[in-house]
Amino acid sequence: MPLPVTGRCTCCGDPGWESPSFDPGSPIATGVDAARTDAFITDPSRPRKRVAMQLALGIGLVVFFTLMVGISLWARKRIHTGEDYIVAGRQLSGLMTTATIMATWYAAETILVTADTVRTDGIQITVLEPIGIGLCLILAGGLFARPLWETKFLTLADVIGARFGTIAEKLQAFVSISYIGWVAVQLLGLAGVLNVYFDLPISTGVILITTVLTLYTLVGGMWSVALTDIVQLGLLLIGIVVLTLRVLAELGGDAFTGLVALFDQLDAELLVWVPTGSFEEMQTWVGLIFIGVFANVATQDLAQRMFAARSSKTAARSTVVAGVLYIFFGMFPVLLGLAGNLLLNESVVQGVIPALAEQLFSPTLSVIFALTLTAAVTSSVDSGLLAPASVIARNIVGPILKDRISLITLTRISVVVIAVISSWMALSGTRAFELIQGTYAATLPSFIVLWAALYHKNAHKIPGTLTLATGIALWLYEITRNIASEGMDTEVLSPGFPVILLVLCFLVYWVSHWVIQRFEA
Repeated sequence: MPLPVTGRCTCCGDPGWESPSFDPGSPIATGVDAARTDAFITDPSRPRKRVAMQLALGIGLVVFFTLMVGISLWARKRIHTGEDYIVAGRQLSGLMTTATIMATWYAAETILVTADTVRTDGIQITVLEPIGIGLCLILAGGLFARPLWETKFLTLADVIGARFGTIAEKLQAFVSISYIGWVAVQLLGLAGVLNVYFDLPISTGVILITTVLTLYTLVGGMWSVALTDIVQLGLLLIGIVVLTLRVLAELGGDAFTGLVALFDQLDAELLVWVPTGSFEEMQTWVGLIFIGVFANVATQDLAQRMFAARSSKTAARSTVVAGVLYIFFGMFPVLLGLAGNLLLNESVVQGVIPALAEQLFSPTLSVIFALTLTAAVTSSVDSGLLAPASVIARNIVGPILKDRISLITLTRISVVVIAVISSWMALSGTRAFELIQGTYAATLPSFIVLWAALYHKNAHKIPGTLTLATGIALWLYEITRNIASEGMDTEVLSPGFPVILLVLCFLVYWVSHWVIQRFEA
């Protein structure tokens, strides 16, 4: 039996994480009763079952990735210009735009980490996942999608640079590429799945996965990302819905009865949404709201999908629909996390969803569900590769090289560079993984500056640039201060820091704007 995977959480970077020890099809880590566990251990057919499951999953993964590469090769025929590669020629339909937006966020973090957190801490985390992120998409679709699409730019840094100048453009480019470590976390997530099912070393898994995902992103750009996202999201949603229905049926015979039984039997503490125990808990909770709703609006991966829609109306409508669907389907992992308190042993606090699938699914369905987890990771990684690569090519290296290298070629080179850096971070075990916890807070100043770029008609260049510079400086100071003062196990952001950062950047923008107006007068 494979040993537990210890070290850093493959989804959130938690250095104290330990995965459940389980073989595919075993009841050991799922909290099943001891009699079933003993029967499993003494089952003479156990090695044969494991080999059969490995073979089935191996074939499934080969078919899955072959399909993804095949779709990308087909999509390559649509690539003729840099605009085709980066934003799919602004030709994505409403369905494709909705699917690729939702697939970018509905990832391993949403599914696995949310369920594990809810299992132990209750539903307070839902203020971030899925409610905060869903409201973020609704806000972005209702307020930003139309004017963003109408700029006809390729990156968020283009939009901000056109209004606030070159320095602001470079600062926004830095923010846009600052979360490439998140890609490394996703790579480790899928490598962890391969380790559990095939005993494949994590390092080998990371390299193999990076190679395949880079290949199909490299070939078709946004077209391949959007087309493969439809397949991946469909597979993922089917797996999550089927598992949730199976869990509820286990609790009550049918879905509705099981849902009622779930909430009747749970401890009341797990169902407290707003914390009232201490001021620090309330600060953290409010900070999650701000990060969820505001920090993800001004991100390159979301803006890139808005730019790729076939019209401003499609961009706005698809983003709002994606937000609504995200909240709806994001509640399924929440239910699974809560159900883990009734169906799993108390010792199972990590890997709740795989443990439930293992306990309730047949070996065949377990293989299929492993493929859905693969889809969860790949649908995010391809986006994570293309978004920062587009910014590097368009806003950082491109202006230096001028027209010596085409935008398509430069973006493809940047995809490879991002993939190499991400895989290196995944294998290095550096402090970068703890920094990922605070990465999204860096985009809070961009929210204010993006709003000003689109809606503040009398905006001056200095306030936008100063706001971005102040926000980045405060974010870096907060992270380095906490790490230096508290050591390796500290949270990289203090409770309430996201709220303070957003308010201070708001004040910096408007005070500097007022000072400039007074000076000009």
